[in-house]
Amino acid sequence: MSAQKVQYQAKGVSLKLVGWLISIFAVVISGILIFSMVYISQKNEEVNTSTKNYITMKSAANDVKLASDDLTNNVRLFVATAEKEYLDSYFKEAKETKRRDNALVVIHELTEDSPIHETVHTAITAAVEESNGLMQLEYYAMKLTCLDNPSINYEKYEEIVNCTDADSVAPENRHTEALNAVFSDDYMDSKNNIIINVDKAIDVIDELMANNIAKSEQNLRDLIVFQSIIIAVNIAFMAGLIILMHVYIVNPMNSAVKSLSNNEEVRIKSNKEFNYLASVYNRVHKANEDIKESLKYEAEHDKLTSLYNRTGYDRVYKSMPLDNVIYILLDIDNFKEVNDTLGHEIGDKVLVRTANTIKKYFDDENSYIFRIGGDEFAIIVTNQNDEISDDIVEKCKKMDDEISRAQGNIPGTTLSIGIAHGTIRDTTDTLFRKADAALYKIKKAGRAGVSIYK
Repeated sequence: MSAQKVQYQAKGVSLKLVGWLISIFAVVISGILIFSMVYISQKNEEVNTSTKNYITMKSAANDVKLASDDLTNNVRLFVATAEKEYLDSYFKEAKETKRRDNALVVIHELTEDSPIHETVHTAITAAVEESNGLMQLEYYAMKLTCLDNPSINYEKYEEIVNCTDADSVAPENRHTEALNAVFSDDYMDSKNNIIINVDKAIDVIDELMANNIAKSEQNLRDLIVFQSIIIAVNIAFMAGLIILMHVYIVNPMNSAVKSLSNNEEVRIKSNKEFNYLASVYNRVHKANEDIKESLKYEAEHDKLTSLYNRTGYDRVYKSMPLDNVIYILLDIDNFKEVNDTLGHEIGDKVLVRTANTIKKYFDDENSYIFRIGGDEFAIIVTNQNDEISDDIVEKCKKMDDEISRAQGNIPGTTLSIGIAHGTIRDTTDTLFRKADAALYKIKKAGRAGVSIYK
């Protein structure tokens, strides 16, 4: 008995050992699966955090441009109208809101440990410094306007009080000098530098986000491959265990062994953990794609009218060949009076109605519609003949006629429309100037009509 028992123990398979091995293997496999799920969750959180930071950084960068534009608009309106509300609005942005300074802080905090910190921070700092530099010229223009309008009380704004350069300008030259200061080519060059630096920072932020998304996608793909390998090892181990149980314990396991050997069950596709990982990956990937598409759409479209905005205009217009293209430039006549007399809410409705009317007449695959300014719209029609067709002119006249009739609480307005035909020799600037010249001609003639550049 004793010899037989020893011999049996030497040749036989220890189920206890197999049990321990199975338990250890199960714990190891379970631990790996749990770790991979936690890792995916962490990666998902990292993607969400980086996406939120990206949106915040891009918004902060845009705030620099928007704040600079607000300062410019207020100083120009003040110089042109001498209305003190624009002076107060200017200094509210400069001293209270401080979007430019806040943007610098936000971008510094979010990029401090990032490889793009120096590039982005330098670009935004340059934009803010350029904007701050313009303020000296703006103080000068505002001081001239204040001196030219003694009723304006500007004593609480020490920046204007301390601008002594304006004191020496002759009274009859003050208004002209003030206008020249904020509408000069040098002033516009500085504004363009601000835009260039902000766009540079945004481009770097976009590139970082694109890289992060690509890296996250690759990490998830690698993790899915790793997870598949673990599952395959587990299946192989279970197949071996079934064979052992068939040989040493139970005969009914033959059907299971046959099923596995005939590949009747594909465990990778039906495994719960794998399906979970795949669904997490699909959700993260789709979310990232949706975010990119949404950000791209919002960056290139006007929120009020849903038309292409200035950014979309620059991208689309600069990428198309200009021969056999018709450029239509139009704006709403006396739109400022609508805003001033009826309020901005009605003004917005007028803009939306105008946009919808344009889309009604130019809703085809060859037409691109843009809102490029406050009440200024552009239509680019491609694949046209060498001449401007009567159909195009007739559509423009119908638009003007339709908009001229009031609609509910929306007042009737008129459109001034300039049309130009592009040639192979044209650039985006020359074609725009042609349409602008035609627009100027109809405005000079009394507005409310269509003019063709010749």
